[in-house]
Amino acid sequence: MNEKEILKGCINNDRRSQNALYKKYFPLMSSIARRYCKEHEQVELINEGFLKVLQSIRKYKSDYSLATWIRTILVRTMIDHYRSSNSDPEHVEYNPNSETLRESSVNRAEAKLQSEDLRQLLNQLPNMTGKVFNLFAIDGFKHKEIADLLGITEGTSKWHLAEARKRLKAALEKLEENEKKMEVLRNEA
Repeated sequence: MNEKEILKGCINNDRRSQNALYKKYFPLMSSIARRYCKEHEQVELINEGFLKVLQSIRKYKSDYSLATWIRTILVRTMIDHYRSSNSDPEHVEYNPNSETLRESSVNRAEAKLQSEDLRQLLNQLPNMTGKVFNLFAIDGFKHKEIADLLGITEGTSKWHLAEARKRLKAALEKLEENEKKMEVLRNEA
């Protein structure tokens, strides 16, 4: 089945079409879930998001790709879940004069960094900081949108992004330092 046939079948509540849509977009939905929620919540939230996709499939307009539309619904589902389960959101104000954000140069550790390594680094970020980083750096949301989604101020969103960058930079520097030590040990052996 091609995408148009799958969409038509989903609109008509055809189970085979719904299954084909799920199988086709499961890798995308899974990658989103890994970025936004804990491992034990992933399947539940993927299914919740996919249910929302099926419930609103009639509203899909081909202005955007189907993958983009599904991604948007899944991200919003993950953020809604986070907001509803987090009764005490983190409020921190960003003062642009207190920190300077510098672009870090690409180094050997970054170049060798695999996607799984990056995922592990992102998972080490505090919960809210990781969500803000994902929304801004990976999904392309603006600080105003992030603030609205997470129920925080724009300044708080900016602070979390700066904090994520600072922590990721420190982790990358540590990786490079460890790699240099390993290289010295290899050369000595």
